Amino acid sequence: MLTNYNLACAVNHHAMANPDAPAVVCQARSLTYAELAERAARLAACLTHRPDWQRLDGQALRVGILASRGVDACVAVLGACWAGATYVPISLKQPEERVLTLLAQCGLSAIIADDEGAKLLSERLLTVGPRLVIHAGQSLLVPRAGAVEMVDMATLPPVTPEEPAPMAASDTAYIIFTSGTTGVPKGVMISAGSARHYLTTITEWLDLRASDRALETCELSFDFSVHNMFSTWEVGAALHILPATTVMNAVKFVRSSGLTVWNSVPALAGMLRQIKALAPESLASLRVTVFGGEQLPASTVTAWQSAAPNSVIVNLYGPTEATVFCLAQRVGKPLPLTPGRNVMAIGTPLPGNEARVVDAHGHPVADGTAGELVIAGDQIADGYLGADELTASRFPTLDGKRWYRTGDLAQRDATGCFHCLGRIDNQVKVLGHRVELEEIDAHLRIVSGADVVGSIAWPQANGMASGIVSFVGASAIDADRVIDELKNRLPPYMLPRRVIALERMPLNSSGKVDRRELHQLLDKEAG
Repeated sequence: MLTNYNLACAVNHHAMANPDAPAVVCQARSLTYAELAERAARLAACLTHRPDWQRLDGQALRVGILASRGVDACVAVLGACWAGATYVPISLKQPEERVLTLLAQCGLSAIIADDEGAKLLSERLLTVGPRLVIHAGQSLLVPRAGAVEMVDMATLPPVTPEEPAPMAASDTAYIIFTSGTTGVPKGVMISAGSARHYLTTITEWLDLRASDRALETCELSFDFSVHNMFSTWEVGAALHILPATTVMNAVKFVRSSGLTVWNSVPALAGMLRQIKALAPESLASLRVTVFGGEQLPASTVTAWQSAAPNSVIVNLYGPTEATVFCLAQRVGKPLPLTPGRNVMAIGTPLPGNEARVVDAHGHPVADGTAGELVIAGDQIADGYLGADELTASRFPTLDGKRWYRTGDLAQRDATGCFHCLGRIDNQVKVLGHRVELEEIDAHLRIVSGADVVGSIAWPQANGMASGIVSFVGASAIDADRVIDELKNRLPPYMLPRRVIALERMPLNSSGKVDRRELHQLLDKEAG
């Protein structure tokens, strides 16, 4: 019998083996595995029983998910998976023009929307989108005239869940859109086989258990959510969703829910430290802490070790194109720091993955030398949707093997441990000098004592900046002192002209510091 790589198979298995076990919890709502499976299977039946539901050119059909993080979003994702479709999350924070561009690229067969997503279904989106919209929310769907068929899940008949539709390893499990340098979003296609390899590997590596209660802090359009949802359901554990409106109460949320697994970007932990929420042993129930998505400062780790003394802390690294995370570093004593940066190393490749540091020609460089980090192995994406040339350039064949060029500057030390030095595209020209913004940020964290910081090259003209402006996540900062201390660490051309305190640092949809919004703040100030 052929293996079914459908991501919904684990939920189906646990629904039969432990039907009453909690699967997903958000505020006052919760679903057991049996309830989650039934709702997902009901959505799948609505899709697959349609006369026009058939594979195109041997490929799975695509279903857009227009939903904010919550129980209904989980049902929507699993419903698409159960039907054997490729799910395509659509961020609710995107402007309409960007969503229209995305829809034009995707060729969706249907959209599944929750209550918040349904509010965004303008006449323009309905005109260019698929002919079927399924509402999986709690409020009643308002029917609209036109060619689009709008179905309310509440009207669908109950079903007895059957095995999720068969998916081959080569089928596309999901497509997540990331920013493109040309302004056109890039659709990263991840196969069911790559996703299956990641989930099998990471659940064993982290020792996740059915008794765990895991935290969800991410929107569906951030691929960290793939880890949070599917690694939790892979082992039959419970996913507890932190509402976006209560992120600053995350410590209270962990304590009241008795969570055992924390999943987030480091910036969230840094913000909790900033508001002095990380009291000693305040997170004593945690046994596993997963940080990923950006560099992990040593100060965050030290505060976390005090707050969560019973937890293993791991720093995971990986671009969307390598199926969530592909390198890992357990935090021990002494802290595994990147030299001169005071951030955690990104460690070594997870089983089935390879990594190397190369020069501009794709040749490996010596240990201790900076270059571009490239990744190979079982988790590499199939490429970018409808962008063959971009795929060929970002996924080159080196020494007879297919690699992904991450765009990250990195180095490997003599022990084989990898260190990320920041984005190559965050290298900017300042008065003729090439500057790495992450290097400034690393020293800024140390001298300011803040975890959440961001530096930008500003103002810019003709591709070159005349200075640096830095921002610190704090209610107040002694800017003169900070700049004086940076003088002992950085050359003059890297020194920020200004250091600005922001009580609420702008973060993008992935929870990382939004440098674009920092630029806009200064542009607006300049008038």
